[in-house]
Amino acid sequence: MENEEELLESLILGGIIGVALGAIITKDKSGTGLGAIAGAAILASFRANERAKKLNLPMLVEEDNILYQIEKDGTKKVIKEIPKSSVKIKSHFTIN
Repeated sequence: MENEEELLESLILGGIIGVALGAIITKDKSGTGLGAIAGAAILASFRANERAKKLNLPMLVEEDNILYQIEKDGTKKVIKEIPKSSVKIKSHFTIN
């Protein structure tokens, strides 16, 4: 597992995942900057998750508009319900 994590981290750091995400998002090569930002965010989340596990810290996750605290042993505790947003998000965006 550690080798897979190192591989993922090196792919993100190398920009491969970021560029691929940008290409998927924009369907061409104009989204490489956006993809790089997304890749950096994925790497930061991944590292934070790994540090939390090592420090035995609980994690917060959202599922179906409910915020849960997940303990190291896997037990889930409901923290609060999150109201559904009434904001309509566009299905397509134009990146300039």
